[in-house]
Amino acid sequence: MSGTQADSTAALAGFVRRVRWYRNRLRAMSAGEIAHRVLEMARRLVSARRLPSSVTAFDPGDMALPEWPGLAEGVGGLAAGTRLMTQWAAHVEAVRAGRFRFLGIDWPEAASPGAPPDWHLDPVTGRRWPPDAWCFDIPYRHETDFGDVKNVWELSRLQYLQPVAAYAVVAEDDAAARLCLDHLSAWIDANPPYRGVNWPSMIELAFRVVSIIVIVTLLKARIDAALRRKIMRTLYQHGWWIDRFPSRFSSANNHLVAEAAALYLLGALAPELPGARRWRTQGRRSLEREVLNQIAPDGVGREQSPAYAALTLEWLLLAGDLGRRTGEAFSGDYWRRIARAGEFLKWITDSTGGQPRIGDDDDSRVIGNGMASEDTINSVLGCIASACGEAALAPPVPTAHLRNALFPAPVPDRLWPVGMRHFAEGGYTVDRRNRAGGVPDHLLVFDHGPVGYLSIAAHGHADTLALWLHVDGRPVLIDAGTYLYHAGHAWRDHFRGTVAHNTLTIAGENSSEISGPFNWARKAGARVLALDDDPERWSVTADHDGYLETHRVRHQRRVERAGAGRFRLTDSLTGAPGDHRVEIGFLVSPHFRVEASGTGFVIRDETATTLSIRHDGPLSGWVETGRTAPERGWHSPGFGVRAPAPRIVFAGELATGTPVVFGLSVGDGPP
Repeated sequence: MSGTQADSTAALAGFVRRVRWYRNRLRAMSAGEIAHRVLEMARRLVSARRLPSSVTAFDPGDMALPEWPGLAEGVGGLAAGTRLMTQWAAHVEAVRAGRFRFLGIDWPEAASPGAPPDWHLDPVTGRRWPPDAWCFDIPYRHETDFGDVKNVWELSRLQYLQPVAAYAVVAEDDAAARLCLDHLSAWIDANPPYRGVNWPSMIELAFRVVSIIVIVTLLKARIDAALRRKIMRTLYQHGWWIDRFPSRFSSANNHLVAEAAALYLLGALAPELPGARRWRTQGRRSLEREVLNQIAPDGVGREQSPAYAALTLEWLLLAGDLGRRTGEAFSGDYWRRIARAGEFLKWITDSTGGQPRIGDDDDSRVIGNGMASEDTINSVLGCIASACGEAALAPPVPTAHLRNALFPAPVPDRLWPVGMRHFAEGGYTVDRRNRAGGVPDHLLVFDHGPVGYLSIAAHGHADTLALWLHVDGRPVLIDAGTYLYHAGHAWRDHFRGTVAHNTLTIAGENSSEISGPFNWARKAGARVLALDDDPERWSVTADHDGYLETHRVRHQRRVERAGAGRFRLTDSLTGAPGDHRVEIGFLVSPHFRVEASGTGFVIRDETATTLSIRHDGPLSGWVETGRTAPERGWHSPGFGVRAPAPRIVFAGELATGTPVVFGLSVGDGPP
């Protein structure tokens, strides 16, 4: 195929993807959302033709830079006597040398020491997103020839400059301060307002607002008048744009919380900006509402992703803490809901501070400690314990982080909840046990909740009735992870699909129908049929309707505790009589090996058996990995990373009403 033909084919594929995306997104919209989108499109067209000079050429005059109360003092106290200064110093040297690594990807080194990176370069494809195009003319959701847009966005969040500023102020390092401010100034120069790929997504602007406020708070004394005016101008342009194009209706998830928090921070800390008073009032009102909308009464994040719950909670914590520091405390209901979210996160935190990866996880955070993937959930949980004054919510393992400048790290609490907890509104049942009688400590999570939040459930996966298991603080039965977003295509579908999760599929189909990288044409509805909450012999039975339309049956799963370290899973199909080709999978962490044993399998590490799975029923079992079965047996340990993992498969014909029983035994005991 010639280059011209290849380009034409790629262009056609991109056009088809766009048409499908708009069609499927339209199906998910209410009449009110359609009207909102029409008005939004009109505002975009008007803005493309004519922007107010009061925005593009905004003159801040002598306006003061924002200053986050307590941040500078907190950074000084935090760094003393900790390993953070050593970590930050190494990070500063990497930035100075032009070595950037985000999401497991290395960027090309800068042209010269201290030079800023290319803000529009995708490090994987080597192509540059158009820097001068009108931002809404760039089809970043579909134009994946440039790469996954998240790569460019991750760099332009400017979070990597936060620890540079922190190090500079604590070490009194003028060179590090100049390095930080030079990069900030270079970003503003290279990204004129509303041009290029760094302007169409309002949540990205919100992240950048926080980074800029952190930087200027810490380095205020080193910022001259010219740079001060440049910074205040870009902050106003960020706030004005976020306010003009808010996330609403099906987009009103963590994006809405981020935008509201950014406007509240701008309004409170830069009160001289035009519109600041309204931003502060509306941002606060939105946050008070969304904490109740996006965190269920039992503390489960509505997006069905602990990682995104932690991100949402970090935004809520930052805004709430600022309210306290400025004499505008948020309501008791606000803080109580945050505390309940911390309670859920503590329940699903294992003895080493880890959590099952459920739904999407792209390493997002608001306050950054460097370029590497971070233990954000554990750190945010500690911030919740500190902010809410609930020591029992502290994680078992301390995580020193820049955000502790605002939220002092609590004393680690190694007394985690024990027993069974049913989270009815959020849709999870959790069992936590300490090591006892030779049985290792373990954490089991069973999902019987919704796919995700709002009509498109953007960050949910087709994992209904899946389960996860950690033993001795190590993930054993795991989630496949996320891998990629916009550039993932078939891989994005796979990692969101049912076959990648520890549950049942019929005829290889997903229990919820994927219709785009952040959309669903049909979502499985789960319900709990029976619950026995006896902590020692509990059981929960749930089913879902994901296969009712296509196969006229429901998948029903019963999970029960059968003794110390022992669980029984019973899967069956209910509904119309018939035989169905089913597959029940268990994805195993690649840190273990899997061996056949009798009617099941044992999962072992170097020294002992960690888990045994016995099967009673009509299905045949085997083990596959990504090396032996394309698009099967894979997991993503971090965004953009894909690796093989053993997957135990039980498959065959299953008649409606016939039970398939699995015995799970933690440790060396019989299943």
